[in-house]
Amino acid sequence: MNFRRWVVFTFLIHVFVVLVDKGGGLVLYLLTASQQAQHGKSGIAASLPFILGAVANLGLATALVYLVRRGRFTPQVCFETGMAVAIVWGGFVAALSAGFLLVVLPWIDPAWALDPWLVWPICAAVPLLLVASYANSTQLATERVQDYGLVHLATSIGFLPLFFGCFFLFGSSVKDGDVPLGVVWGRLLSTLVVAVLTLWLVRKVVALRVRVHREFLGEALRYGWKANLTSTLTYLNHRIDLLVLFAVYFATGKSNGVEESMAEEQAYIQVAYYSMAVTWAELVWHFPEAMRDLFFLKVAGSTHEEARAMTPVLARLGVTISLVGAVAILFLIDPIMGFITTAAGKHECVWYGGWSQPVGAALLMLVPGTVAFTVSKILQADLAARDQLQTCVNAQLVVFGTMIGLDLLWIPEYGAVGAAAASTVAYVVGTLWTLVAYSRQTGTPTWRCLFVHPSDFRYIREIATAVVGKMRRKRE
Repeated sequence: MNFRRWVVFTFLIHVFVVLVDKGGGLVLYLLTASQQAQHGKSGIAASLPFILGAVANLGLATALVYLVRRGRFTPQVCFETGMAVAIVWGGFVAALSAGFLLVVLPWIDPAWALDPWLVWPICAAVPLLLVASYANSTQLATERVQDYGLVHLATSIGFLPLFFGCFFLFGSSVKDGDVPLGVVWGRLLSTLVVAVLTLWLVRKVVALRVRVHREFLGEALRYGWKANLTSTLTYLNHRIDLLVLFAVYFATGKSNGVEESMAEEQAYIQVAYYSMAVTWAELVWHFPEAMRDLFFLKVAGSTHEEARAMTPVLARLGVTISLVGAVAILFLIDPIMGFITTAAGKHECVWYGGWSQPVGAALLMLVPGTVAFTVSKILQADLAARDQLQTCVNAQLVVFGTMIGLDLLWIPEYGAVGAAAASTVAYVVGTLWTLVAYSRQTGTPTWRCLFVHPSDFRYIREIATAVVGKMRRKRE
């Protein structure tokens, strides 16, 4: 595999994915600019299918790539078993989740009763997410990087038009709650489209059959449960604070004598501010996120010494790029959001009077943590590919425990800013844990993963030259 060539391709694909995803986020902002509570509800609704999908994954996607690259099983065996698990286990998780949300929650507290039209698409997306994940991992394991990237691009492109279709199907009045409905139904339909596309692409390397191979399933689960725990904790560490922020702020408001409906709306508003800050702060992760799966594939097929030479370079390049990006984000958020708000025909005070100050305060608190966590993402991809998953699990547990503890301490008084501060401290602590563990296991000094070397700029120049050359050839 020509790693640098596919780095360039994957990076370009990810640039398009970012543009589409953030464009969709801006559309959602414009639809709810004067209704922050609606934005908060939509953010939680959009996260739930992926949280459930991460929990249900069982680590088979990661195990599939690892075991195929190690030559332990054929792609056909892995794919067939993955499809069986996606259908049976994914369907079970979907049904269990629907029962919990529609029956158990209202039984605990009638105020928690949810609209079934909102719940069913969230749960029904789970088996489809697993089908797409396992099928696309088969493409990655067989080095079909181009089709693998195409699926990620389709995932982003497909959502926005389907969201609009569902949004107008459910009506056009934001106050009636059709934005969250449009989000969840648009996500379900786009996931269906992506699952079908992935199966159509992967048929070039495997036969589309469903069958359980016990030997692979047993070994995949033994490897994958830690991978699944890591990925689940990672996703929770990125998104669970939206739920915690709502629950804690809502409970605090009620305990302070605020009327329940008002406390709920204020909690959703804090979620909206924090969600917007997260959207901007996580832009710095797009370099390591773009490289993560490809890097895992590379390390899984490399020797220890090859990985030991490459990983620190990517880690320090990642943190340097993220740091520059974070500074740019802090300076650009107000001009960009103010311009977009005004260009969309809304008065600029919608952003500057309602969103700018609380979002800016949360963002300023959040970006140090997202920059630091760039290092963790790269080092943990290396550790996972070398079957050191327990280290990854421990690091994510440290982040999770630190974040939840500080959320409970700071959210009641500081709301979205408190959640941002808790995330930053947790990300920094988790990164330090990962750095020390990686250094002990590989004998690599920690500073080699943090401080850029003059020779590293050669990699940036080579990648930049390749990107420009590829774009120029496309224009010609």
